[in-house]
Amino acid sequence: MAQKRNLDRLKENKNLLFYDTYERHRKIASFIKSRETVLDVGGELNLLSKFCNPKKIVVANIARSIEESDVIIKKDKLPFASNSFDTVCAIDVLEHLPKNDRSKFIKNLLAVASKKVIISFPVGTIRHNQYEKETRDWLLNLGEDITYLNEHIKYSLPTVSEIQTIMHGFHARLFYSGNIMINKLLFRFLMFDPKIKFLRKIIYCLKLIFNFVTNPLLYLFLSNKGFSDSVNRAYLVVEKGKK
Repeated sequence: MAQKRNLDRLKENKNLLFYDTYERHRKIASFIKSRETVLDVGGELNLLSKFCNPKKIVVANIARSIEESDVIIKKDKLPFASNSFDTVCAIDVLEHLPKNDRSKFIKNLLAVASKKVIISFPVGTIRHNQYEKETRDWLLNLGEDITYLNEHIKYSLPTVSEIQTIMHGFHARLFYSGNIMINKLLFRFLMFDPKIKFLRKIIYCLKLIFNFVTNPLLYLFLSNKGFSDSVNRAYLVVEKGKK
C-alpha cells in the first residue's frame, strides 16, 4: 500500500513520474497537435494532458478497469460515433489483448478517429520476452501483484511483423524507444522500498530528485531509437485518409 501511495504522488508532477510512464506519455503527446480532440482508451485521468495541449481529452476504460474514467466502455465496444475525435490513443493496451482481438481493436480505434490513431506497446523481441519473465519471477518472490505481467506473457507481446501485417494497406509508421537493460535498472530502483520508516522516506525523496533530474535527459537519449532486439517500446501512428 505504501508503494502505491508513493506512485500516486509521483503522478502529481510529470517530471517526477517513473521514467517509463514519463516517456510513453511524452512520446504519445509529441504526435498530438494543439487544440485537437483526443480519446485516450485505457488511459489514466489527468495524465496525458500533462504533456500536451489538446482542446479536450476523454479517457475511456472498461468497467472492470482499476483506472478512473470519463466514459465506461461496455461490452468492449467504444460508445462513440465514427470520426468523433481528431486523435485516438491507446497507451500500452495492445499487449493485454489476445492476438486474435488486436486487429479488430485497432480498426475500432480508427473508426472513432477522424485524423489518426496512436498506439504504444512493449515490443515482443526475444530479449524483451525474457526480461518480462525474469521480472515476473522477481516480483512474485517479493509478493507483488504480477497480473499485468501474466497478461503480457499469456497473450504475448506484439511483434513488429504482427503489427505490420495488421496495418498492411494503411498509412502507418512505427517508432521505437527505450532500452531493456536501462529499463530493468530503473524498475528495480523504483521498486526498492525498505521497511524501515525513516529510510523509506529518504529513498522516496531520492527517487523524486532522481526522476526530476534524469527524466528529460533519458528522454533525449532513449526516445528515438532504431529498431533492435534491445528496444523497449514501439509507437504506431496510423493516419486516416492516406495510403
